[in-house]
Amino acid sequence: MKRLKVAPPLVDQINITPMLDTAMTLLLIFVIISPIIGRGIAVKIPEARGEKLPVTSTVVLTMDRSGRVFLGSKPVNPIFLPVDLQNLKLASPDLKVIIQADRDVRYQNVASLLDLVRQAGISSVGLATRPPGGSEDRK
Repeated sequence: MKRLKVAPPLVDQINITPMLDTAMTLLLIFVIISPIIGRGIAVKIPEARGEKLPVTSTVVLTMDRSGRVFLGSKPVNPIFLPVDLQNLKLASPDLKVIIQADRDVRYQNVASLLDLVRQAGISSVGLATRPPGGSEDRK
């Protein structure tokens, strides 16, 4: 007589150990890499007394010492800046712009950047400063 093979009983539990291992590995990778990615543009912001503005939908324009302009952390050509800002304003009508310029940049360059922002139809503009005695470089 032939013996019948008996199948092992099915387990009705889910093994989540491999899924947790993968999640923890991804979390560890994110924690290690995020400080490297989050660096901004190094500028020396001038000092000023005043209160901080409340944060709403805000875009940061940065001008470094050499006069290069950045929208967020992305370099942008000043010629196309009004169009880029108009597109952002269409997405967020209450858009506010903060200009963060190196303190060694010529005043005329900052004024030109202000004109470009106004050409885009944005009237809510602020200049980033640091409190007296604050850290020297801002990234």
